[in-house]
Amino acid sequence: MRPVVVMCLGAVLIWQSGHGIDLLRRYPTTLTGGDTSSRARPWDFGEEDLFQISGFELRIGDLHLQAGPSDLGIGHSADGAVWALVLPREGGELSSSVVQNGESIANVWLRFHPKELGRLFPPETVTGSGDTNKLDQMRIVANAKFSASWQRGRNALIPEPKDLTLDVDTTAGRRRFFAANMTEGTAEYVSAFEARPVRLPPAFSVALAAQAFDQIWEAFDREYAMFVLRANVDWGKLREQYRPKALRAKSVYEFASVCADMLKPLRDLHIWLRVADADVLVFNRPRLANANPSASQVIFADLKEEADVQWATTTNKIGYLAIYNWSNPDVSAQCDIALEQLHDTRGLIVDVRLNGGGSEDLAQKVAGRFLSQDFVYAYSQFRNGTAHTNLTKKFERRVKPRGPWRYGRPVILLIGQKCMSSTESFVAMMSGDPELTTMGDHTCGSSGNPRMIRLPLDMSVSLPRWIDYLPDGTAIDEHGFQPQVRFDPQPGAFDGERDDLLTAALQRLNETAATSTSRTAIESVNEHRQ
Repeated sequence: MRPVVVMCLGAVLIWQSGHGIDLLRRYPTTLTGGDTSSRARPWDFGEEDLFQISGFELRIGDLHLQAGPSDLGIGHSADGAVWALVLPREGGELSSSVVQNGESIANVWLRFHPKELGRLFPPETVTGSGDTNKLDQMRIVANAKFSASWQRGRNALIPEPKDLTLDVDTTAGRRRFFAANMTEGTAEYVSAFEARPVRLPPAFSVALAAQAFDQIWEAFDREYAMFVLRANVDWGKLREQYRPKALRAKSVYEFASVCADMLKPLRDLHIWLRVADADVLVFNRPRLANANPSASQVIFADLKEEADVQWATTTNKIGYLAIYNWSNPDVSAQCDIALEQLHDTRGLIVDVRLNGGGSEDLAQKVAGRFLSQDFVYAYSQFRNGTAHTNLTKKFERRVKPRGPWRYGRPVILLIGQKCMSSTESFVAMMSGDPELTTMGDHTCGSSGNPRMIRLPLDMSVSLPRWIDYLPDGTAIDEHGFQPQVRFDPQPGAFDGERDDLLTAALQRLNETAATSTSRTAIESVNEHRQ
């Protein structure tokens, strides 16, 4: 057949004429634009999302990619397709200004706007159902590459129609990542991923699977502390139920999925399972975000950002300090720098609504800047015997004041359901500040202090080892912190450039700080008169 060439907003898509499957009808969408950072949706992928294609070819500027007959996987949401993965059956080649000679393709990962699906894979090229034996490989690649662009956690953000992510693993072990603008016909190369191709697991072995399964089950049986909070879980029965299923698996990914099913009844967000470079979902529960980072750029004209920390001061001297994780080792030092610039503010908003945790030591260093004395903020309890009820005594965890001075003016701490682990510990630490008010939504209620266990078949699993208790002795698991001031958002509260919770906190703190300033002034006058 003679190839048909079609211009696609600056890119050239080439396919053979003929008849096939219309993927845009299979995955319809009503979306016409992209998402704000506050909007994301879950996606799915299964055997029914596998297809055969006669070929794929894409030109964007000096980038040229072509592949012959291939297997195609489509990840989709309620709003249409959100990703595609091409596995060439008969080879393929990528050429661009990045490399002198063409490179052989192992896989092609694409992120795009859902309405572009039909132009990327026209019906003429989609010839039938795909090879179900490729399902696990596609899942591994998809789970490994999904976090590289247009995502919020495991949920998909929709790019603008002009934006396309092209992420190619080569057979030589290089990863070529391009951010393309289809309108301008440009493809910017991102070198950060170059040495990070997706690593696939080794061949499945029943003997190695048996070792891995028993290692997981026995480690949890010996060390997992929260069995006492999971009275309905019969750990021995779960072994009897899932071990035969695990050993009947046909691939490493299928085996790992069975192990994940065994661990799910523990309902523990601190249990993670990985196969090579890919995450395998164990347990999740919906946790709504109550923040919109895009709004901060509008609300604060002088917003500064460094090391996952943002800070600003309003014209009426209200400070803002947002901390997005406790994983960046520079976070506490950057907070110190920010606090020096926020020293003379009348009040301060500390925002950890999107902080999912990390190092508790870093959280202690920041919390110490707000405390005037040592404070017991939590208790920990571990396993110390073979029985699931054998536990140590409760150990105190203390935070100490730190720094040349402490921030002693009114503070509002913004919290929400995305706050978990060390961020919940941070909330507990900050509760030792008498000037603190928490505002927003309840926190997640999950803490684990996990250790990683390396397993056969290039697998790993995290093993949570403690029960974490709030200052009042309540287990934090599935409980978390309730805000002192609850904010129930109205529809659209975090859309576009809106962050209604942050706006409400600014208004509340402005009033609180004014009262506090007046009170301080009166006390100062009285002291002077005496």
